[in-house]
Amino acid sequence: MAVISRRLGVVFLAFLLFAAFGILTLLRRDDGVLLRPTKWGQPQDGLDFRPAGNTDIEIPTGIVDLSHLEKHSLTPKFEYRRRTIKVKAVKGKRETLTKLNAPLFNPPQTLDANQLRDSSIDPLPPLTLEVPSSPEVNTAIASFGIATTAERLPQAFPNLQHWLSNTSSLLHVAASNSDPEKPADLSDLQAQLRGLSINATVALATLPFSKAYFSLVKELYESRTPETQWLVLIDDDTFVPSLPALLNHLNTAYDSSQEVLISAISDNIKQIHIFGLQPFGGGGIFISVPLAAFLTSPKIWNSCMESTSGQGDQLLNECIQAHSAVRPIFDQGLNQMDIGGNYFVPAGYLESGRPMLTVHHWRSWFWVDMPAVGSVAKVCGYEGVLMRWLFEGDLVLANGYSIAEYPKGMEDVDLSAVEQTWGGERGEYIHRIGPLREKLGREQKRSFGMKESVVLKEGVRQTYIDMAEVVEEKKVGVDSVVELIWLF
Repeated sequence: MAVISRRLGVVFLAFLLFAAFGILTLLRRDDGVLLRPTKWGQPQDGLDFRPAGNTDIEIPTGIVDLSHLEKHSLTPKFEYRRRTIKVKAVKGKRETLTKLNAPLFNPPQTLDANQLRDSSIDPLPPLTLEVPSSPEVNTAIASFGIATTAERLPQAFPNLQHWLSNTSSLLHVAASNSDPEKPADLSDLQAQLRGLSINATVALATLPFSKAYFSLVKELYESRTPETQWLVLIDDDTFVPSLPALLNHLNTAYDSSQEVLISAISDNIKQIHIFGLQPFGGGGIFISVPLAAFLTSPKIWNSCMESTSGQGDQLLNECIQAHSAVRPIFDQGLNQMDIGGNYFVPAGYLESGRPMLTVHHWRSWFWVDMPAVGSVAKVCGYEGVLMRWLFEGDLVLANGYSIAEYPKGMEDVDLSAVEQTWGGERGEYIHRIGPLREKLGREQKRSFGMKESVVLKEGVRQTYIDMAEVVEEKKVGVDSVVELIWLF
């Protein structure tokens, strides 16, 4: 019996060692795949702290693998904080600011950038955040048109997939060839879009760009369905954070049975001085079906197509002014964003908490990866994208874009006004985006920009970093990293 007991003891000890090894392996895997156009839309291989679908297990503390941070070239010692978020869908309108009497993070820990695979962390327990559900809409009411080049179109796939996949909206693309000697395979581009569950048609554009753009009005009108109410002209870098919110706004604010044109206006008064009070296409131009019927009548259409204008939205504006009493209605939710600079230049807009129905120029005048910003919608829905929370400790989350800390407090910070984080005189922008407040310096506001958004099996991991200041090409101080894990 003693021999049997010893054997059973050995077997039991071996089982415990095997189980412990398995658990340690589970805790240390944190190898999510970066979102890329070819991978967009599905959770990728990667396991962080818990099995997929199980949100009842507390996040363990201890040794974890943070090797995904290696790519960011952090200072040898850096600060680190992390929090896991559970989402509760609620009914109602999204507020511009939601205040919580609770901290988002523990105080920062100092970690070693050379030991990322064996990092010890101690996060707070999971936090539940309420996010309004998207309104119920019939997406078939809108058909979208884009004039671009065959070479640029694939760059728009992640953008389009965020808001057009699995909808009933139609998309028509007029694509020209930059190099006529090497024509692109438009049928393949169309197949790729349809493979993303987008109801797309891609056709060769043989007219000059301005007329190819304007011709989308006729193409969308002739391919309309009985449900179509709006024909929408956008650019290939027009991002829509929430298609349900956009269409619900159109349904409630305007009457599509009338001749109506809704559009963005430039944020910069200098642009208006140059081009006039015209619809600016990058923020979106929304044409009701009755107005499209008028514009495409043979006499009107032929007259407008004789224009020599070099810009499509200008041609449309000239046509409207010459033949119709209709004038553009400039909607505050449509954003042309004629501002230029680095990642934090559009912060005033993206951190404002205001509903942004469209975002433009995000990969040209400035660079913010808006599809990556929007990837958290896979967990919290479209209305959670750029939603703004104020936490205890004077910390503000603009979901998907930034986390801002205010070390000196917020008594003099008016969050109802927009921080002018771009250059130029206040009077150049106040007509569009006011009220404005002055830009804050680093000593008043620490900004953690989102560097990476990764889809894991159990959720979305966002990595926000406040890089140390660079003086004479050397970092002074330490980098600070905060991460949010949004659970499915």
